[in-house]
Amino acid sequence: MSYIIMKKKGGVKRNSNIELLRIISMLLVLLIHFTSVHLMPSPETLSTDAANTILNLGLRSISFVCVNCFILISGYFGIRWKIRSFSNLIFQILFWLAVGVAFAKIIGIHYDGSIFSACLSMINGRWFIPAYISLYVVAPLLNAFIEKSNTKQLFRYIVIFYIFSTGYGYFMFSEEFNEGMSLLSLIGIYLTGAYLHREDKLLANLNSWSWLGLYFACALLLIVASIGLFKLNIPSLIFGYLNPLIILQSVFLFMFFERLKIGKHRWINFIAASAFAVYLFHFHPMVYGKYQETCRLLIDETTAWLTVPLFFIAIFAFCVIVDHIRILLFKGLCKIIPNKTTSTRNSRSN
Repeated sequence: MSYIIMKKKGGVKRNSNIELLRIISMLLVLLIHFTSVHLMPSPETLSTDAANTILNLGLRSISFVCVNCFILISGYFGIRWKIRSFSNLIFQILFWLAVGVAFAKIIGIHYDGSIFSACLSMINGRWFIPAYISLYVVAPLLNAFIEKSNTKQLFRYIVIFYIFSTGYGYFMFSEEFNEGMSLLSLIGIYLTGAYLHREDKLLANLNSWSWLGLYFACALLLIVASIGLFKLNIPSLIFGYLNPLIILQSVFLFMFFERLKIGKHRWINFIAASAFAVYLFHFHPMVYGKYQETCRLLIDETTAWLTVPLFFIAIFAFCVIVDHIRILLFKGLCKIIPNKTTSTRNSRSN
């Protein structure tokens, strides 16, 4: 997301390892929306189509970390509240609302409803947009809380938060947590990202590949747990953003990229700056139906293993190209928008 300011010691720096995670996370968003089209795993599908059910569970097990990783990045570097960056966020959302409408009209996508209702649905009906805007608004308060807490205190607060969110949110299905699709859930992930920034020597003896191994170990556990529940004829409730195992898995994947030493690559940073555009475009109410339809067509092909990834890459390429037009437009508007920071993040420790 181009509106997040990434801050390391010594100044603002866009690290390509973390930017690569931003790209991977968005590809996983495309994948998780693909899995809902491919199959909805259940005890019945495990009996009638075991191979595809296990494949779908496998895809879900590696992709459900997508949103958590996005917010971990935000918490790790801290959202610094600026009028310009907040305006950039709103401008990006409005820009892609317009692009989605134009795209649907140009290629003749049928949509049951008005353009206004589609735009309203994009803002109110897509949980992540209002939740992230809300997170951006409360970020100064969260940053102040983080600054006043030492590392041990911050860890305790996070543990208490997740005990509560697991018991009340995950097992009791509270509306406040909304299965992890809420501001409250994003706050927990944001604080976790901030803690990972503080505790940069966390398990220092583990290299990046060890963290990746833990990520895939969690994926295997998710698959086995789901199959076990299906064997007991119990619908799986494993896959959800509030599942503590998926939250841990998100941290493991984040730590893999955090420890990954790839240097700085301009092309990675260039693509990552438009990652959020991929979400805004493919999940647009007037476009998402076409996305699902295309996924269904590709699934039926024997070369789906190749055509589906190429389809994802094509979406990414289109969004990066168009979004950089948006970036140029916004740079022109920046001349009349002040850029005062109202909240910063210190790296207080101990």
